[in-house]
Amino acid sequence: MKVYEKIFARLDELNMSQSELSRRTGISTSTINDWKKKKINPQADKLVAICRAFDMSLAELLGDDETENSSVDYSAEERYLIECYRRSDDQVRKHMLRYMELIDNVEPNEMKTPQRNVAVIQDVDGNNIVVINDIIFKGKRSITWSDVEKYLRRYVGEFYSIAETGDIVYIGTDLPDEYTGSNYTKHIKGTVAKAKANAAQAIPEIIEIATSKTVEENKKEKHSRNAKNGWYRYDTRFALPVYDESGEVERYNVFSARLLIRHAASGKMYLYDVLEIKKETSKPCQV
Repeated sequence: MKVYEKIFARLDELNMSQSELSRRTGISTSTINDWKKKKINPQADKLVAICRAFDMSLAELLGDDETENSSVDYSAEERYLIECYRRSDDQVRKHMLRYMELIDNVEPNEMKTPQRNVAVIQDVDGNNIVVINDIIFKGKRSITWSDVEKYLRRYVGEFYSIAETGDIVYIGTDLPDEYTGSNYTKHIKGTVAKAKANAAQAIPEIIEIATSKTVEENKKEKHSRNAKNGWYRYDTRFALPVYDESGEVERYNVFSARLLIRHAASGKMYLYDVLEIKKETSKPCQV
């Protein structure tokens, strides 16, 4: 049975109309009707929404019979994604589906590559500092962390190299939520909260300049898989502008911070949070 045939069989099974499927998925009724009329399968980016509407897994919808798959009119890239899903274990499949859900929930304008005004400079001692030239999260009383979370979703799936060690650090689906909702984040206020929120603009650079790697064992059962091989901490630094009454940049305040990186069962390293953010008491940075 082809994928589009399974969809209409499921509609019959649930006694669900095409209009209701359209309402639940956001896919137009004309598109749904075309699948049956033209005997074509839906595009791969529609599958997650369809599975959610039908309360079924992607594996159930796609099936495992290879003779069926030979007739599915997907591109080579779409077939590759499906094969990756099929040969993964249940835990990896959950992460893949979570990633697709995050993408599916991001507004089109959020998918655009963020315009970042960021640079790496060296202080008088030759140490790197990531200079963030814009303050985009400006809560007068408190930070709207949901906005920061949306911003961080743009990095999910990317990876960056730490220059000092050559370590590759991935950005997983858990970073946006942990970065904005961790116990550390909940307890910071004022300048430090504003610093962490705006440091989100420079995730690639604060990873790349990280130094002083330390290792610690995983001690919590809840992280027995996603940090099975323990944790790493690195030092990093960044600077944010301070404006005068006329709105002109008066100086830059420098902050030190520690990157918390989990070492997953897969052997990959993932950025988990940015902690211990402190304003340096030395002379402010002049750029």
